[in-house]
Amino acid sequence: MGEKDILKFLQNLGFSKREVQVYMFLAKSGAQSTSFVAKRLKMERVQAYRTFKKLQEKGFIEATLERPTRFTVVPFSNLLETFIEAKKVEVENLNEQKENLMNSWRTVSAPESDYTVAKFSVISGKKKIHSKMLNMVDEAQKDVYVLTTGLGVIQEDLGGVFDATVDVSRAHKVNFKIIADISRDNFRIMERLEKRVNSEKADIETRHLNLNARYFPRFLIKDEEEAILYASSGDEASILNIEDEGLWINDKMFISILKAFFSQMWHIGIEADRRIEELKTGVPIGETTVIKDPEEAWRKVVETLGNAKEDVILITSSQSLISLLEKDPFEEHHKEGVKFRLMAPIDLDNLEAAKKLSSAYEIKHVPINYMTMMLVDDRNLFMFKSAPLNDVSDESFFYLNDTFFTNDKRSSERVREMLTDTWKRGVELSEITSQAAGMKLPSVNVSTTGTVAQTVDIMLRNNVNQVIVTQNGAQVGILSDRDILKEVLKNKKNLESGLVKDLDYTPLLALSGQQTMTDALKIIREKGNKRIAVAKDGQLMGMLTQDMALKSVVTAKSPR
Repeated sequence: MGEKDILKFLQNLGFSKREVQVYMFLAKSGAQSTSFVAKRLKMERVQAYRTFKKLQEKGFIEATLERPTRFTVVPFSNLLETFIEAKKVEVENLNEQKENLMNSWRTVSAPESDYTVAKFSVISGKKKIHSKMLNMVDEAQKDVYVLTTGLGVIQEDLGGVFDATVDVSRAHKVNFKIIADISRDNFRIMERLEKRVNSEKADIETRHLNLNARYFPRFLIKDEEEAILYASSGDEASILNIEDEGLWINDKMFISILKAFFSQMWHIGIEADRRIEELKTGVPIGETTVIKDPEEAWRKVVETLGNAKEDVILITSSQSLISLLEKDPFEEHHKEGVKFRLMAPIDLDNLEAAKKLSSAYEIKHVPINYMTMMLVDDRNLFMFKSAPLNDVSDESFFYLNDTFFTNDKRSSERVREMLTDTWKRGVELSEITSQAAGMKLPSVNVSTTGTVAQTVDIMLRNNVNQVIVTQNGAQVGILSDRDILKEVLKNKKNLESGLVKDLDYTPLLALSGQQTMTDALKIIREKGNKRIAVAKDGQLMGMLTQDMALKSVVTAKSPR
């Protein structure tokens, strides 16, 4: 047996973690004053005096008559004997009552159920709540999630909860995630925790979130099996007078909801070390949030663009560039001195739109899809989700549900570097237009008799977003991943049974010999296709529409 066993024994006697620290220190160093022990153990003097008082009241330490007063431990053998005698009496009493208790129980209890029933219990008082939290932390096998307020940080530290997380994480490889409202009143506590986590390499992540409420409900979730939810009530003037009421529960549904809430809060929180640095230096870290309301998000976009002074850089999808031409959110904010740079995949569908937009904005081609990100003045960053295909809302160019925004300098700098590098690698619009479309046809073929599922598998294996559709060996069309998404999600095509020939792909016309785009216009008028891709010698020459064909007829017939 070693020191660990002694520590466990002292806890069984009712020692708190701080009381154990003080008792063991006195045991090793002999009689010492309260101030000396507080200094050596790096405890606040108020905490130390309170701990000494409790130990003396319980009869675990004794005071000397000298001045200043010093304290020494009651011999460990006395504690051990007292504990053994108390247990003996307790066992004897239980043995005497055992039979009567069992008979009484049988008369009042219902038959035991064969299945687990969700249970809960109410726990009153800080000590009992912290004791339950410590038990849950000690018994954790996989992970523990903690959300606490500014006041809670102070109380959990006094209760030894944070110390326990480090011990358990290091000893049993348990992952801890802590969300805390870090303030000027408690950041020293969190700084001390961060230092210990780093020095002992504990698996503990901590984030700051402004909860804007002194008595916001706090909770701890253990292994997704049980949780304790608790809140404070009492006199705000003194932390010592504030009492807690808690609810322990093991209902799986309740715990899953609580964990989902935690995950949401975790994503919008910021790293604890950054919040601590802000409080120490006075340099603000900025705002980071997910704006759920589209109207509120749009107001934020308009406000930020209105305040732009130097540079706006946007990366978006191919289809969004066409939408930008139809509904331009930058037009009213485009003013002298503010540079707008737009990046998107430029293809035959949006080439004309890109040309028109280039009269006002700098535009480059980049091979990235389904992503919209805007950085204003190298500081204000917006990230927009891609709109679902079944979403028909037309409120603005951006899809505004769950808009991510930050003006935190550290986050924005990383994104600025990425966007700047992407811009440098982008292809100038003039390089694309000077090739007269000159883009190579997709190199992967799929048959019209193949299924949609087989086609998706081929595209994934070849890492392409477009394929050539063939019929009896002849090239008859071009099919994109976006075409498939529309057919499956909007037109409810079945992946396993739906065939490629039934999809709305773009027909392909391959010109031969001396045929020109004029011949292609005649063919599209004759066939009546709404849209057709024109290729020659293995390269795309352009994308023709019925409107273009009709305009060519009008032009040919008009008087000179």
